[in-house]
Amino acid sequence: MSAILRRAGLRPLWRSAAGEPVVALAALPGGGIAAGGSEGELRVLGADGTPRWADRLDDALLTVSASPDGRRVGAHGMASRRLWDDDGARVASADCGWSATAAWDDRSGALAVGDGRHVRLLDRDGVVRWSSPRLSSTVTAVVWPRGRLRVAAAAYRGVTILEPSTDRVTATLAAPGSISGLAASPSGRWVVGGSQDATLHGWKVDDGSDFRMSGFPTTVSLPTFAGTGRWLACCSGDVVTCWDFSGAGPTGREAAVLNGHGAPVTGLAWAPGDRHLLVSGDEAGTVLLWRLDATVRPGARPQPVGGLRGAAGDPGDPGDAADPGEAVTALTVSGTRTAPVVHVGRRCGRVDTLAPA
Repeated sequence: MSAILRRAGLRPLWRSAAGEPVVALAALPGGGIAAGGSEGELRVLGADGTPRWADRLDDALLTVSASPDGRRVGAHGMASRRLWDDDGARVASADCGWSATAAWDDRSGALAVGDGRHVRLLDRDGVVRWSSPRLSSTVTAVVWPRGRLRVAAAAYRGVTILEPSTDRVTATLAAPGSISGLAASPSGRWVVGGSQDATLHGWKVDDGSDFRMSGFPTTVSLPTFAGTGRWLACCSGDVVTCWDFSGAGPTGREAAVLNGHGAPVTGLAWAPGDRHLLVSGDEAGTVLLWRLDATVRPGARPQPVGGLRGAAGDPGDPGDAADPGEAVTALTVSGTRTAPVVHVGRRCGRVDTLAPA
């Protein structure tokens, strides 16, 4: 069951079901979506939900990626990776180490992927053009803080800033433990990671100076910057917090705290082109909309402006438990500033595509 929240709400556009839990989504230009299943299935759907093509990775799939122009789609898994063109023809397949992270660079068109303890840069044909030195442990996240100039890679106990054009490590940013998600500010000034020690850890790319935010109830994950670069959103348990990175950064500022979920948050994404709209999803299947406009200040407690409420169930009644299949396992937002589209992957294998009412 689900219920539309009052106020803005979300209206269903279409849904598509498969036999595997959805573990990753990548938005495509024009409103399509690439959906990856836990056992290796990859489905590419058009803007209206019409299936365009499907194939498999032949491996446990960990993440999917799509090039900025939508003409390449990648699937990345425990021991292999594969690229397709926009018609579903296989472009490249390769064995690799653990590959749970992949990021395309908007300017150069290169694809950075984790490959065990290395970062590889691939061209559009899947050919490896550069490999990093061996890092301290398995690469868990990659981002491009300076476009084609630098790649940031997270591994156990820190973040490494790599400069492929000069084949060198420009900075090693220490952390106390595992990094759970990594984000780069649009300006390239900041790199920020969640941490399993219940802290948020950030670094200035140029000089390596850092900050740590504590007081979270559990692991901090899913850090993501708004397109303006002012707000960084992250989650810990059932709470979303947003940190103000304007000016000198978040040090000394309180977070804006977003309460509204009744289960751990498992998806978080800003709407493209919209300076203020944030979407979150949780293990009970709830999807909430938040608006952080210019009136929101550090320390604020904004309320959701709408969403789709999952069936949380009655914890006192064993027969009225939440449907675990409705859990949000992947979330992304596509569309435009005036017409955002929310794509929700669920544990039951369904993709729900929604729009603000």
